[in-house]
Amino acid sequence: MVKSLRSGNVYPASANVILYTGWPQVRDYDGRTHSSDLTAFGDDYGIKLVKISLSTNAGEVRRDAQSILQAAATTEALMSKSLLLKRRRKLIFEVIPIVYAPNLDGPRIDDGEVEFADSESELFRLLKTSDQSLDPAQRDEVQAIIEGAKALGQLADADDDDELHPIARAYRDLEAIIYNFDASQRSVALTGIQGPQRIRGLAGTGKTVILAMKAALAHIENPNAKILITYYTRSLRDIIERLITRFHRHFAEVDPNWENVHVRHSWGRSNVPGVYRDTCIREGIAFRNFGDVKTKRDPFGSVCRELVEAHPPAPFYDVILVDEGQDFPDSFYQMCFFLAKGPRDQKQIIWAYDELQNVFDVKVREPEQLFGDDRDGAPRISLARSLPPGTDTNDFVLQRAYRNQREILVLAHAMGFGVYKAPVQMLENAKHWEDVGYDVIAGPFTTGSVNVVERPLVNSPSTLATPADVGLIDIRAADDFGSEVEMAAHEIQRFIDGGLHPHEILVVSLDDKAARSYFSALSKTLAACDIPCNNIINDPYSEPPFRLDGKVTLSTVYRAKGNEAAVVIVLGADAAVLETRTGRNKLFVAFTRTKGWLRIFGVRSRTFAALEAEVAKARAKSPRIEFTMPDMTNLNTIQRGLEEKHARIIEARRRMDRMKDELSLSDDDIASLFTEE
Repeated sequence: MVKSLRSGNVYPASANVILYTGWPQVRDYDGRTHSSDLTAFGDDYGIKLVKISLSTNAGEVRRDAQSILQAAATTEALMSKSLLLKRRRKLIFEVIPIVYAPNLDGPRIDDGEVEFADSESELFRLLKTSDQSLDPAQRDEVQAIIEGAKALGQLADADDDDELHPIARAYRDLEAIIYNFDASQRSVALTGIQGPQRIRGLAGTGKTVILAMKAALAHIENPNAKILITYYTRSLRDIIERLITRFHRHFAEVDPNWENVHVRHSWGRSNVPGVYRDTCIREGIAFRNFGDVKTKRDPFGSVCRELVEAHPPAPFYDVILVDEGQDFPDSFYQMCFFLAKGPRDQKQIIWAYDELQNVFDVKVREPEQLFGDDRDGAPRISLARSLPPGTDTNDFVLQRAYRNQREILVLAHAMGFGVYKAPVQMLENAKHWEDVGYDVIAGPFTTGSVNVVERPLVNSPSTLATPADVGLIDIRAADDFGSEVEMAAHEIQRFIDGGLHPHEILVVSLDDKAARSYFSALSKTLAACDIPCNNIINDPYSEPPFRLDGKVTLSTVYRAKGNEAAVVIVLGADAAVLETRTGRNKLFVAFTRTKGWLRIFGVRSRTFAALEAEVAKARAKSPRIEFTMPDMTNLNTIQRGLEEKHARIIEARRRMDRMKDELSLSDDDIASLFTEE
């Protein structure tokens, strides 16, 4: 499942061609998996799927021919679902299966359905056969189908009304941008590495989507493998299962086998599956719930540590994917290490995290700390040690944030760090700012220095064309609790009147103590307007779906993590403790849940006035953030944690993206430069 670089060896340097190895993978009606060893797709060449058959036996070569024919037939069927790629009910280009069999004894095979090549020159001739030229929109459509991004478009609600309200039209246009992989996301999602991987990125960079796609692809590749995808926020289960289902249906045209694909909360409950609970059952030991250990400083960490130290579990999963990795204790990672099959450097453990989204004040930890030491004293997991020969990296950084509008993301960072008041946390250095998608404009980043960073549009490319009378961000103080609830209800009604669906609106309470009161009052107010609500904190002992069609979602920050909505309305913002990292992070998480509009409400107070002043200053300086570097010894420093080689790769990618943007170059232009060299 490795996506290759563009080729300059077979095709002319000017050719717009992408090569894939081991891709696509498809499933036939009998459940067998078929894949192409090499797939070439280009504007003027159609799609060529190549199976490399090194056998000398004609029967084995014919079996390979049937396999690549099945892969081609399924690929053609996928393409045929798009009206953009059809003319007179037929595809406008060909999907051609090719078998490369250089060692075949006996006469050349010619069955009329599959092209056969017995030499490199013949293979190159077939690959270079021209076909119908595609325009940019058709090319993007083909690429989205091949790589699975097309499945994401199904997450959006379909609207056939050409006379949409400007609010609804702006949001539908935005979703078309969000639900499309960029080159970095595609590379991470489609790259298969035998061994551990780490994926990091800001909120909205696609980490959950990538993990779900990896789970679906691993299931297609080996339907009998046991695959685990786990998470911290209980409300994430529904969206993860929906994503895996969409990807799996896209490529295999059937639903996943949930007996082998486990979407599990990390802990679980006595009546709800979870990684820890399931492990206890398999190992025949007593399961401990929160009530048993609630007096412990780290309840979940303590039960995982107790299990690992007293009874290391037996290997069970072929692939383990961990979302929201920043929230888990070390002992949970160590439990996952034992649950994963294979030698330590080949264990398929893939974890993703956002070091800026932790609401539990836990520092970023390197793999050596997360997984601990093995019996020989060496780290159980070392990314550098396990990097396969010839592989660039197994430590991926996603810089482009598609979920949030640039102004909102810059605001969220400024508020999360506290740069316009008294910083409570800070990135390690200038390079770390670049890692998360900013350009360094000025400053040495030493204690007391004045520094300026700017978020370029290329790293926040999703732009919402909001109507002139509908501000992207609004912050307002209410006179009292009741007035604040009325303000929220008015905004919800406004967006629904503008064509948004109730389930595209999320209300987040920053005041944990008053959350139930807020949601009870708001639910009653909205019910009078025939707008139902999905209050996900009503039942704290289950994993309710975060989104229910036709209902406004009401959530705390902790339940909202990992989820998103077109509109986010923050209630109780006056309860945010601006002097603490936890208070700042709650603001950051709440703000970055929105794909579109942000509303911030609170009761008039000194705290809320301070919050308003910071928001105003941050917006005035956006897309830049200006700050004086604090004394890092007095702060929580968010560590960069990149090994030097990986850091150089990230820097090279950042500079290439910048050069492409400034010179209006395509990926193929860049590829041709390397080819010519």
